[in-house]
Amino acid sequence: MPKASPQPHAPDTAPIPITNFTKDRYVSREWMERERDHLWARTWLVAGMAADVAAPGQYFTFEIGAESILIARGADGGLRAMHNACTHRGTRLVTEPLGTLRKVVCPYHAWAYGLDGELQGVPGAARFSNGIPKRDLALKPVEVEEALGMVFVRLVPAGPTIAEFLAPIAELIAPYRLEAMTVSNDQTVSHTCNWKAILDNFAELYHVPFIHPLHRRMFECAAAPFELFDHGHTAVYVEGGTTDSGFPVPEAPTDLLAMQLQAFGLDPADFKGRVPAIRPALQRAKRKVAEARGIDYSAFSDAQLSDVWQFNLFPNVILSITPESAWLMRSRPDATDPGKSHFDMITLVQFHGTEQDVAKAKGEDGVEAGTHFRLNGPRPADYQRPQRDSFTHEDIIAGRKTMTVTIDEDISLLARVQQGMASSGFEAVWLSDEEARVQHFHDALDAALAGE
Repeated sequence: MPKASPQPHAPDTAPIPITNFTKDRYVSREWMERERDHLWARTWLVAGMAADVAAPGQYFTFEIGAESILIARGADGGLRAMHNACTHRGTRLVTEPLGTLRKVVCPYHAWAYGLDGELQGVPGAARFSNGIPKRDLALKPVEVEEALGMVFVRLVPAGPTIAEFLAPIAELIAPYRLEAMTVSNDQTVSHTCNWKAILDNFAELYHVPFIHPLHRRMFECAAAPFELFDHGHTAVYVEGGTTDSGFPVPEAPTDLLAMQLQAFGLDPADFKGRVPAIRPALQRAKRKVAEARGIDYSAFSDAQLSDVWQFNLFPNVILSITPESAWLMRSRPDATDPGKSHFDMITLVQFHGTEQDVAKAKGEDGVEAGTHFRLNGPRPADYQRPQRDSFTHEDIIAGRKTMTVTIDEDISLLARVQQGMASSGFEAVWLSDEEARVQHFHDALDAALAGE
């Protein structure tokens, strides 16, 4: 059974004072510059997934504002992070988001660096009258750590260690074993809203009944408890295998609940008039199927087998997880405009089970129930890590791209949030107790900008 249990608060009463704040932090360039110097430079940031740099030679890049960081696994097995800028004339060295390298060669003048950042070669070295001080001209290092299946970087080494930073939530996340999951999708959307508007959206469920009608057919959002942690982290625990208590309980299982039941060999007709019994029945069925197939769910409570746990990692990551899958979402600021941002979504899947499990997860119309409703089957023999797909929020609104129905609905509203914030008729947010996670995030942001 799990080593750590949540200690949540009911959503109707905030455990912290609701003090609100002005709109400056969303629209002001002065705020953007303060965040650059005191937040992004001094806070542990999720740069990517550890699985993407598991083998020597593998690398990925991480962009945060004007900074580009190169994270690579050296031939010695060591993981290093470096500024992605040639020390000769500043050229950005690597432009592909991830891949494999033996060394890093500048495309401009062919200066060559090892994956440890060491300067290895300079064409025409004899013509540099000031010499080539290789130690000084190595790629500038960045602090890097691996934890919970993720890679974290910090531009300025100061403050808590990574263990201290993650301590409030590490035991809750660890059993999901993100390090054993596989990337199944990698997307980035460029958006016309401040990066914090995205974080605010994923720090409350107040909006869910109004723009996410699908959720009421499979989740309990109205009464979902939340938790606030040190260092600005938060969590919300959303019951699945049920319906939203803000609406009448249906007589028969909804279409999405029926798909979940069928995925584990249960007959939806048996739950007519018994919809509240679906969640515990799914928990028992999933554990029974997993045990029969040698899948170890002993680290999870029954609730975790049906529910979605979402963790917001300060300052800019939303991690939505189940034993079978995870979404790692990350909001990043634009380098020059506080009204623009970039939103990343990496989808992770825990492969196990059989091909029959995959077939059971589809309804009669072929629509897939979702990775967290069932066992995912074995990892495909021809699996290749997907390339990053980058697009704009207009692509989503026009239907040319999708980041799932739920995320698409959020993105469609967030541009309007930024437009409204620019109005002279709007001065400050006015939060409810249900939005305490929003307040907690902004309290932590204020503390970071104050140097605390």
